Amino acid sequence: MPRHTPSALKEINASEGVDVIESGAAELSAEQGLPTAIVSLKVIEALAAAPAGLGVTRLAEMLGMPKARIHRHLSMLREHGYVGQDPRTNQYRVGWQMFLLGRACTSRFDVMSLAKPVLERLRDQVGQTVVIATYSDNEVVVIDFLRGTAPVEISLRPGTRFHLNTVAQGKVVLAFAPQGVSQQFLDQPLQSCTPRTITDPDRLRAEIELVRRRGWADAPEELYIGVNALAAPLLQANGELFGTVAIIGSIHYLPGTPEPAHVQALLDASRKISELMGHDTRLQD
Repeated sequence: MPRHTPSALKEINASEGVDVIESGAAELSAEQGLPTAIVSLKVIEALAAAPAGLGVTRLAEMLGMPKARIHRHLSMLREHGYVGQDPRTNQYRVGWQMFLLGRACTSRFDVMSLAKPVLERLRDQVGQTVVIATYSDNEVVVIDFLRGTAPVEISLRPGTRFHLNTVAQGKVVLAFAPQGVSQQFLDQPLQSCTPRTITDPDRLRAEIELVRRRGWADAPEELYIGVNALAAPLLQANGELFGTVAIIGSIHYLPGTPEPAHVQALLDASRKISELMGHDTRLQD
């Protein structure tokens, strides 16, 4: 079953807090004697300074450490969400768990405050909960949300994760993220949450193509019975997918065949937030 629990910050465990130095090394740099936690932080710092990502070999060269040791740290950090890996290039980059950590400590990451007026308008137009999310390692990751005003209220905790095939936001990711994301995801068994979750790869491919053509996705009762969502892409200045904006509500208020006004309000919000992030939406016309 997919992980529906919040992705809490997890302690990185290591024996005695110090790596075992590989035997047979003729010379050991001072860096190689550092505690495990410090080495992990140095890996994260190096990745943060390289937006395009870094490979294991380059990281090892930069930090003056054996590739095997760097690979162990990357594997551990990726397991806990602090590092992600680009399926197209296999290079590593800072993961969204670092974003969530930063969100708790600083206002540097300003996506939510940037988008909040647009989200408030969308919430007021449709009366439902609105959510901003991104994606990491084949999952949607909730960044933040605004509660709806409908009698039945749905809320999501920041950091909550969902498999891509189980939610409308995930279908948007599969449609608009780099092609390698969908190819890698469709090579795996698809998780099921309800009888309506799409678990057939061919059917999901057809759904992805539909989402790509019309610019939005829905997922009536595919994650939870009685719940639907509509989602649209958020694009960055370079045209790449940042994440999604979504409306989530009871199937009673957000039916399987959504109201055209709800779809249009969502698309307007998607376009406006993308513009605020520097994307030239005229390129979509």
